[in-house]
Amino acid sequence: MKQHPFLNSLARRIQLGYCLLLLLVALIMLLVALGLADIRQRVADLETVSALSDTVLEIRRYEKNWLLYRQEQDFRENQTQISNALALLREKHGQSSSGAAELERELLRYRELINKDFSFFQVARHHAEEERIRSVGKHLVDLSGAMNAGIRRSIDSKLASLTWTGIFFVLAVAALALLLGRQMTKLVVQPLQHIAEYTRSVAQGCCAGLKDADDDPVEIQAVSKAIRHMLDVLEKREKQLVQSEKLAAVGTLVAGVAHELNNPLSNASSSAQILLEELQEAKIPESDFLIEMAAQIDEETDRARDIIRSLLEFAHDREMRPAELELGRFIRQTSKLVVKDFPAEVAFTLEISRDGLFFADKRQLQQALINILRNAGQALEGRGEVLLRAGLDEERGEALIEVRDNGPGISAMDMEKIFDPFYTTKDVGKGSGLGLAVTREIIAKHGGEISVESEEGRGAAFLIRLPVNTLPSL
Repeated sequence: MKQHPFLNSLARRIQLGYCLLLLLVALIMLLVALGLADIRQRVADLETVSALSDTVLEIRRYEKNWLLYRQEQDFRENQTQISNALALLREKHGQSSSGAAELERELLRYRELINKDFSFFQVARHHAEEERIRSVGKHLVDLSGAMNAGIRRSIDSKLASLTWTGIFFVLAVAALALLLGRQMTKLVVQPLQHIAEYTRSVAQGCCAGLKDADDDPVEIQAVSKAIRHMLDVLEKREKQLVQSEKLAAVGTLVAGVAHELNNPLSNASSSAQILLEELQEAKIPESDFLIEMAAQIDEETDRARDIIRSLLEFAHDREMRPAELELGRFIRQTSKLVVKDFPAEVAFTLEISRDGLFFADKRQLQQALINILRNAGQALEGRGEVLLRAGLDEERGEALIEVRDNGPGISAMDMEKIFDPFYTTKDVGKGSGLGLAVTREIIAKHGGEISVESEEGRGAAFLIRLPVNTLPSL
């Protein structure tokens, strides 16, 4: 199942979980804040209604005093309290509820009745609306009491709702935590388990077929990529180590065999030369064929001795003698040693892009470059072009030497073995297969690298990279 691009990152998955949790907390806190604000408003209304109830009781008290004692002062106090009650209703409630509106109507009716009673008493000296005044006054007390009780009930109801909101908050957080835990198990823990299984398989050597899951986050994929890269590097290092061990074993064997062959070859060469001299001095009729055979024996013996010397050079751990060299001068001197042996139909081009100084063992590095140039010249089979380019890369601190030819190129199969000892693409008797092996060993001792690029029919290019400011390992 393909994940949403936002969920392709482990960090984003965790952030999403925290955001959901924070969103729920923020929502609950908002609801609680709104509920508390409503309760504060209801408490303020309760205070107003309580004051209103007290004012209505004061109205009734002065009403009774007026009806009993006929004191104008009681009437005036009654009127003041009525005005206070109306002011409380209009300032705090207005027409916000039916109870407040009814109470205001009854207050106005009550004031009208008691004013009428006061006016009538001034003329007739007895009450005209006493019963009605008492009835309306009692109704005022009932209305204010009902408003007070209603607000108290609403406060209790709001507090109960806040209690349930708190319970809901706890349950919602628990449910979200459970949901996030399950999702984190799927979105976070499972990819981590996948990478753990990946590394366990690597540790057990079962690396084949290891692939990333499509829904793995980018962090897990990056770790997997790093592990695969590490495996590739380890595999290459292991091959290099095995190759080094093979070379060491072959070198030991070759050194012994070469020493054993040197003496017989020297004796054979001496015997062939003596036989050649004797045949030339004897002047035996029809001895030309024998002289030719003796000369071939001497020539082939010398070639065998050259091969033995190459084997000894390959097997012998030569001492490094690094010195500061001028790149351009070194390249020109070395190329002159080889180019003079190129056929006339082989064109040689030398390019020095940026000259400078570097450290190297001149004799050994010359041997390595001569091996590459000779291989390039021999690959052309008498006709073609050889390009030698060299220069300093100051940014990387490297000396670059490239040998390129337009010969037949190297097949993909040969590319894998081209630096192996005794491996050669030349005809039997025309190469020992040690030139490039010795070259790579020399470059490696200098702390450099040698690489080759080639396609069949399009020539080959050998590139040598050498550190400029680093002394070769002794």
